Amino acid sequence: MIHAYNETYLRDVMRNLAAFFDIGINAVGLDSDKLGERFATSHIALAIERGNPNYLSGKSATELLIELLEEDVPYNQVPMDRTPEYWAGWVLAYAQWYLNKTFKEIIDVMPFSKLVRMYHPYHEAPESKTVEIIKSLFPKETPLKQIRILRELSQSQLARISGVKLRNIQCYEQGDTEIGNARGETLYALAKALDCSIES
Repeated sequence: MIHAYNETYLRDVMRNLAAFFDIGINAVGLDSDKLGERFATSHIALAIERGNPNYLSGKSATELLIELLEEDVPYNQVPMDRTPEYWAGWVLAYAQWYLNKTFKEIIDVMPFSKLVRMYHPYHEAPESKTVEIIKSLFPKETPLKQIRILRELSQSQLARISGVKLRNIQCYEQGDTEIGNARGETLYALAKALDCSIES
């Protein structure tokens, strides 16, 4: 699976978002769902989704929170206790990286407060366990759609670049037509346009 950024950055993002939500909710007193929504639709979330190194590991959790709120935050220490909010921020970062979804898409199916409530019993399980639950809330997506979205192309843009008919792309993505049965030149054209392997 293609990810927006290298796994070497993942722990930094997970730690930062964990502390970001813990500080925002427990120290500053923000509403968890409002903070989750505000973050998910922010330029900060977009920068992480696109793999901007400055937002992957260049800024602290407090700096991210100050930037989001556009005001000073009186608390700048990383929490020592691992609260449910810390865990939820940690898992949210992992889910975004692993699923190749936007933070907004994840928050839409799993509001932050609901993720916090999953702390018991999932905080003792691997992150992948919680991510599988989040994944099950999404309609099934084809790899073609996942890669197209990751490349920030609309269906019509992909049709124009690849030379494959828009209706065919729509049918492949909706599962109406099995992409595995497509002609070799169609698969090659899509793979070339998406800069991925035919197998992907």
